[in-house]
Amino acid sequence: MIEKMKGIINIDNVTKTKIEDAMVIIGMIGPFSALPQLYKLYVSHSHLAEGVSSITWLVSAIIAVFWCLYGVVMRKKALFLSYLMTFIIDFLIVCKLYVIGSLF
Repeated sequence: MIEKMKGIINIDNVTKTKIEDAMVIIGMIGPFSALPQLYKLYVSHSHLAEGVSSITWLVSAIIAVFWCLYGVVMRKKALFLSYLMTFIIDFLIVCKLYVIGSLF
């Protein structure tokens, strides 16, 4: 099926570069969806961490490391930057959960 699709979508290198640049921006927006959680833990209501799943954030951080590595190996800047930011935010959440004693 993929072999059949190769001929259908013919994109020149300039367009590929523009798409890659757009995906870098889009990829950097995604991790910001976790900022309200980070704000809640660090700034406003760290005592309400009981509703935060530490396993979810830990697994997400670990998976982000593998995606970062994949982005490096495949030379995909958008993947690398997006998952690097995801890892940093997830790691900060996991650290705060550890500090306040809500990890696991």
